[in-house]
Amino acid sequence: MQRRAVVLEPEEKKAIALLQQAKALRKDQVTRRRQERDRKGSVRKRIAEQEASEKEERKKRDKQEHMRTAGIKRKRDLEKDGRSQRQRV
Repeated sequence: MQRRAVVLEPEEKKAIALLQQAKALRKDQVTRRRQERDRKGSVRKRIAEQEASEKEERKKRDKQEHMRTAGIKRKRDLEKDGRSQRQRV
């Protein structure tokens, strides 16, 4: 069975067209906002990764410096006691 064609009044046509335009504008706004949010998110993520790598490098340098100074102290203490590391048998 076929449905009957519905003939819209001119006011109804205008109202439907206006609603469609409003929906299209809303969809465009949402798309632009989503793209902007994604772009800012990627920038934030890149900055966070960079900060994390810098933090790791700083931590590594601090550990190396600590180990170096601890080794120097140990060497001085051994020499102070009259023993050097080479005298161990």
